[in-house]
Amino acid sequence: MGNDARWLNDEEQALWRLILAGMRKIDRVMDETLLATSDLSSSEFSVLVSLSEAENQSLRLRDLCASLDWDRSRTSHQITRMERRGLVTKRKSEGDARGVVVSLTDEGMRRLEAAAPEHVESVRRVVFDHMTPEQHTHLKAFMQGVVAVTNVPGHPDFCGSDDADC
Repeated sequence: MGNDARWLNDEEQALWRLILAGMRKIDRVMDETLLATSDLSSSEFSVLVSLSEAENQSLRLRDLCASLDWDRSRTSHQITRMERRGLVTKRKSEGDARGVVVSLTDEGMRRLEAAAPEHVESVRRVVFDHMTPEQHTHLKAFMQGVVAVTNVPGHPDFCGSDDADC
């Protein structure tokens, strides 16, 4: 790993701080909206959405981890908390005793359906209402680029910050 940091210039630093502020605001608005309208956290909402879109409203734990881009430990703890609240169930996978299948409960679906309209309205208000079609196109391309980066810690393709290591 090299000692020569690629420091941000003033314009990049200002944009980076704006991105951070924007992410914090979006996170806060989504969290507060979900808690106020359905007593769900953003993490719970994410799990419920993934399960609601899955076949039979069930996923293997490893597939749920992949769909949420969470590690197994975080997902497992989240599912345990949600199971206590009656939002999901978990059971051993048929044919593979090591696997765990997580399923959406009727209560989980009811809470998701109750939360969705106000959640979508908050997303529209905070993100889309003030965005032009051109901005939408540019932001989409930018975010696709961010998601495509693989040389980062936690990703199997990570090989360090020094490109010579790759």
